[in-house]
Amino acid sequence: MMRPSPPTAASPVEDVVPVDLPPWIAISGGVELRVMARAHVRLDRLVPEPIAPAPRLIVRFYRRTFPSPEHLGELVGFVIHQPFHLLMQQQAWEREIQVMLARVAANYVRRADLDLLAEGFRDYTSSAVRRLPMMSAVMMEIYSIIFVPNASLGVSRLQIWPASTMTVEGLKMVTAEEPDSCSICLEDFGMMTPVLAMPCSHRFHAPCLKKWLERSYSCPLCRFSLPQEE
Repeated sequence: MMRPSPPTAASPVEDVVPVDLPPWIAISGGVELRVMARAHVRLDRLVPEPIAPAPRLIVRFYRRTFPSPEHLGELVGFVIHQPFHLLMQQQAWEREIQVMLARVAANYVRRADLDLLAEGFRDYTSSAVRRLPMMSAVMMEIYSIIFVPNASLGVSRLQIWPASTMTVEGLKMVTAEEPDSCSICLEDFGMMTPVLAMPCSHRFHAPCLKKWLERSYSCPLCRFSLPQEE
């Protein structure tokens, strides 16, 4: 006797949509970490919850080193699959972040800087989890790239040039015309919120952008350059 096939969690491709979260950048000791996340979210709940498969978590790391007289530049990629439930277990996720970053960049970055970058990575991923309807998530991909200034001297430092004080003081406060988020702190701002605008039109919370421009003269999103401090 043939038994009926058990229900499956298969859904049409069009029922799953990608959701991109704002990118984020951290800098420590001249080493720059850029992170962004993309979630794939199910639009409907036709599949009974106990049958739906657990979401997948994929972390994609790239290490970009720059050439020096002693060492050629390189771009090395790592793809790390992790259990999705780690995102909800703070201590276990913090330990795993340390392991992943050590695997990617331990020989290129000072330990103190690596710890600070890991802290920023944790804050970003925790914010990403809070932003999404996790019950509808099918997969989350986290893209990270670490820029190391000099591969032959893993402890060398890039010189960080702040933006011109006069230029920063001349930036204009504007009113947000629609809800958005600050890509520096990842917090939302609503319509009619006063925000500080770069000449490239990207907008941020004023304290966040001013603090950013104390160590970098470029836009956190598009790298538009302001005049440097003399």
